[in-house]
Amino acid sequence: MAHRSPHYCATPTTMRRIWLLPMMALGVALPSWAAEPTPEVDLVRRVLEAPVAGAELDAIEAQTRADLTAVSLLDSPTLDARREATGDSSAATTAIGASVTVDLGLSPLAHNRAGRLRGNAGAHRREAAALASVCSVRADAVDLWAANLSASVSQAAQERLDVLLDTLVALAEAGESSGYDRDRTALAVTTHRTEVGDRAGAAEAIRARLSALAGGEPVVDVALDGVPETPALDQSIEQLPSHPALQSLALEADAARADRDAARLDQIPDLTLSGGSRWDEAPTGGPASQGFEVGGSVQIPWMNGSRGEARQQTADHAVADARLARAKAELEAAVRGAHRRVEALVVAPTLAFDPEAVWTAAMDRYAAGETSLDDLLQVADAVEAARLAEVERERLERRARLDLSCATGQFPDPAMQSVLEEAVR
Repeated sequence: MAHRSPHYCATPTTMRRIWLLPMMALGVALPSWAAEPTPEVDLVRRVLEAPVAGAELDAIEAQTRADLTAVSLLDSPTLDARREATGDSSAATTAIGASVTVDLGLSPLAHNRAGRLRGNAGAHRREAAALASVCSVRADAVDLWAANLSASVSQAAQERLDVLLDTLVALAEAGESSGYDRDRTALAVTTHRTEVGDRAGAAEAIRARLSALAGGEPVVDVALDGVPETPALDQSIEQLPSHPALQSLALEADAARADRDAARLDQIPDLTLSGGSRWDEAPTGGPASQGFEVGGSVQIPWMNGSRGEARQQTADHAVADARLARAKAELEAAVRGAHRRVEALVVAPTLAFDPEAVWTAAMDRYAAGETSLDDLLQVADAVEAARLAEVERERLERRARLDLSCATGQFPDPAMQSVLEEAVR
C-alpha cells in the first residue's frame, strides 16, 4: 500500500456516496417524545391547581383569616368572692362581685385596625404568591423549550460527527484515508458525547421539576405562547403601583404603623372597676344586713414594660417602610432592566443563511483535499454553536419579556392574565 499523508482524503464522489444516506434530514428537529407539547397556558393552570401551589395559597388564606380576628375592647371579667371575720368576734362579712379592666387608651381599637389592614393585605399577598408561581413556571417552561431544542441541536451535531467517524473508519479500512484522521475524529466524538449527555440531562432536570409541580403528570415539552408586543417603558412604569406585592407591602406598613400607635396607647394606665353585693353579720347574731360595695384602681406606670414594646413596634414600622421603599426601587429597576434587555435582544443579528450549508461546503473542501480535518471539525463546532446561539438568543428574549411582565404584575396575553385572576378568586 502506498504511503499517504495524514491529510489524504477520498475523492468527492467516494465521500458523497458514503455520506449521502446518513446525512439526510440532519437538520435541527425536536425529539420524538416532544411531538405533542403541552400548551403554556395549560401548564400554568395545571401547576396552580396542583397540591403544591394550592397549599401555599391556602396557607396565605388561613393567615389572612387569623389577621382579621378582632381583639376584644375589654379584658375578661373576674369573679370575686371573699369572707371577712374579726378576731374572736362572731361579726363577719361575705361579699360576692366582679371586676373588669378598662384600657383607657383604647389600644384594642388600634390593634383591630392593624388586623384589618393585614387582612386586606392578605388578598394582595395571595395574588403576589400566585403571580410568583406563574412567573416561575413560565420561566421553567421557556428553559425547558430551550433545553429541548439545545439537546436536539447537540444530538444532530453528534450524529454528524458519528457519521464522519464511520466514514473515516470505512475509508481507513479501504486504504483511502489515514488512521490519524480516523483517530482524531474519534477523540472529537468522545468529547462531544459528554456535552450531548449534559444538555439532555439539563432538559430532564427541568422536566422533572415541572412534572412535580404539575401534580406528577409528566411534562415532556411545552408549546410557548406567541411573543407579545413590548409596551412602552413609561407605560410599564405606570403599572408598578398596582403590583400585588407593592400593594401588600404598603398595607403591611400601614398595619405596622397601627401596631406602633397601639403600643404607645398601651402605656396609658388601665382602670379596673369592681362591684358586688355584701352581707354583714352582727356580733349579737340575727339576720345579716345586705349592702353593696364598689371600687376602682388605676395602674401606676412606674415600671411599665410597655415602653420597650412601643419602641419595638416603632422599629418594626420603620422596617416595614424600608421594605416597601426597597421593593419599589427593585421593581422599577427590574422593569427598566428587562425593557432594555428586550430592546437589545430584538435587534440582535441573526444568520441570513443556513449553517448547514457551511458544513456541506466544508465537507466538499475536505473531500477535495483543500482543507484539513481539524478545519472540518472546527466548522462542525461553529455550526453547532451558531444553532445553539439562535436558541439561546430567543430564550433570553423570552425571559426578558417575561421578567418585564412579572415586574409590572400583569401579562399582556389575556389568556395568561385570566389564569392568574382565576387562581386568586
